[in-house]
Amino acid sequence: MAEVRRTAQQTGLSLAEAMRQAMKFGLPKLRENLSGSLRPFTEAECQECWGKPDPEWDALEHHMAGLPVPRLEEE
Repeated sequence: MAEVRRTAQQTGLSLAEAMRQAMKFGLPKLRENLSGSLRPFTEAECQECWGKPDPEWDALEHHMAGLPVPRLEEE
């Protein structure tokens, strides 16, 4: 149980979620896959993912921006 608590703290999961995931994958695998292995994207990776224009998305965004905003009815 102490190891499950420690894994929950290391991974940022709740104790209940850590227990469920440990039963599903095994505690060592859970710890290996979730404990601090994520890192933020570098500037180059961000540019690679989101720096390219997307004509389809841009057209949808332009269309949605032109739609009227519905007003909430006051009671």
